[in-house]
Amino acid sequence: MRNVREELVKYGRKLVEARLVAGAGGNISARDGNVIWMKPSGVAMDELSPAGLCGVDIRNGRQVRGKGRPTSEINMHLAVYRLRPDVNAVFHTHSPWATGVITAGVPFKPMFAEVYADLGRLGSIPYVTPMTPKLAEAIGARAPACDTILMTGHGILATGATMKQAYYRCLLLENAAISLVAASVVGKPQYISAAQIRQLERLEAPQYRKNIVEGGCR
Repeated sequence: MRNVREELVKYGRKLVEARLVAGAGGNISARDGNVIWMKPSGVAMDELSPAGLCGVDIRNGRQVRGKGRPTSEINMHLAVYRLRPDVNAVFHTHSPWATGVITAGVPFKPMFAEVYADLGRLGSIPYVTPMTPKLAEAIGARAPACDTILMTGHGILATGATMKQAYYRCLLLENAAISLVAASVVGKPQYISAAQIRQLERLEAPQYRKNIVEGGCR
């Protein structure tokens, strides 16, 4: 239990260092049996401490540990965990480049093979008022078929079997968004074609085959 909380605090600080959140924005959580540890509301990620995290029972949504109030996006996190037993971490960031791309109405189409290998199944949702049951419903509708979700006007939500995987997905998506903007400024983005996707599918790497066969939710 202590190790899960310590690791979550570590990744909160790494998200700040990567400039994927600002102030008290964003929220992160990790599964620990039937308890979900998450960031308290109004606390910056680089101010987190293991003792200050909030523990919530995944079965009924009741707070069982911690004195602070859980993140206002608690229902969004719970929706993912309840639908995805394979997910052990949910990171929501306000990644500026990725959020800017999706909010500009630009379809986020992969230019690199790594997007298929590492982001998993990619999807998006239109703007939904943050902190509302409707947002949790929208994420819940996408979560079974998507591993990384772009939220128009809100940010991104990355899931992972581990906290490291969720963190890497946050980093990769932001870097892919920067590359997409750069390509758009200097020329025309070249997206992965259907033929190139078929070539990736023939590779021995199992992560390519899994992501391509299962498809996405674009």
